[in-house]
Amino acid sequence: MTRQARIMEQAAAHDLDEMEAYGSEAEQVEKAVASAVLYEPLPMSLRRPAQSEGSARRYGL
Repeated sequence: MTRQARIMEQAAAHDLDEMEAYGSEAEQVEKAVASAVLYEPLPMSLRRPAQSEGSARRYGL
């Protein structure tokens, strides 16, 4: 779990860096809300297919 936590920490830092690129506070809030609604489900939806593909490559399943 430590490795996954580090990856999520890096993702969070990237998100904050991206958010700072928006000029106004209102744009930053909009970005935060859009990210929470649209982006947060994405990593979980991509994880299962990635695990299936990885299992097929590793174990020929």
